[in-house]
Amino acid sequence: MGMLHKGQWTDKDDIIHGGAYIRPESKYNGEIPTDVIDNIATSPGRYWLIGSNSCQWSQRPMLMRHLKKLDKHIPLHIAHGPRLEGYAINGGSEWKIPGSNQTIHHLHQLYTLSDHTYTGRSTVPVLWDCQTQQIISNESSQIMLALDKVETEGQRRLTYYPSALIEEMLATESWIYNGLSNGVYKAGFAQSQHAYNQAVELVFDTLDRLELILTKKRFLFGNNQTASDWKLFTTLIRFDLVYYTLHRCTKKRLIDYPNLWAYTRDLYQTQLIESAVNFPTIVAASFQNDTSNNPFNIIPVMPDLDWKEPHGRDDLR
Repeated sequence: MGMLHKGQWTDKDDIIHGGAYIRPESKYNGEIPTDVIDNIATSPGRYWLIGSNSCQWSQRPMLMRHLKKLDKHIPLHIAHGPRLEGYAINGGSEWKIPGSNQTIHHLHQLYTLSDHTYTGRSTVPVLWDCQTQQIISNESSQIMLALDKVETEGQRRLTYYPSALIEEMLATESWIYNGLSNGVYKAGFAQSQHAYNQAVELVFDTLDRLELILTKKRFLFGNNQTASDWKLFTTLIRFDLVYYTLHRCTKKRLIDYPNLWAYTRDLYQTQLIESAVNFPTIVAASFQNDTSNNPFNIIPVMPDLDWKEPHGRDDLR
């Protein structure tokens, strides 16, 4: 995978400890300032969202951008191509950095432009400020929260962070992240049997817990979608396509969980979402770039999944 060390690219990475995958923290994970949120509304095009169709974390703010109708305020650039030094920024071709005359080939060059001594992984999503030539954030949860707070004339007048649910959302997101969203990576990147066994057990304990919750609730907290649902969604849509096989989470499939499978289809069938989900790209990019479990870069045939099958959850509260 590789990382930056004091601004220099190295193929070494600091993510495996004792055979277990440990996700490192980033220096760009703090709360996004109020003035940035205000500027998104008043200065369209100043901030760019750089993402990847393959990455579940990256897709989170990409979905929020669609849901809040901020497409014209925040341009989106999809990093794609062979990962020779981490993410290629433009399929291997040059890309002109917004707000600059400089061109780059790799995402990590954006990080060193923002901080020439940066040490850490260069990941998506990235919220980029064209005016200051700085990375504002690369933490999906913080970018989602900031986008939800943006007030524009054309946005949907709703919040995915209802104040009455904030504490419950944070607590729920914590165990979902630890057990499932990050758990599938702990399983996929594990380099010891013990680490793998622990990760897989937690993944399916979490799925079992979610299946029970969604027996009587349409969404995680009732009849209304929240940011927590959309964070979970980006993990679930990848489960049978990627995590089941590539990350060796083979105990059960998503479609073996009736409530979770219907819940995921319910979210997928939300207006605007289908256009923001690219299943072939999710599969191809994941199998060609994620983990060392596919040394010949073979892209598997996708399972037959009917995402438009009626979900039958309208009457749940």
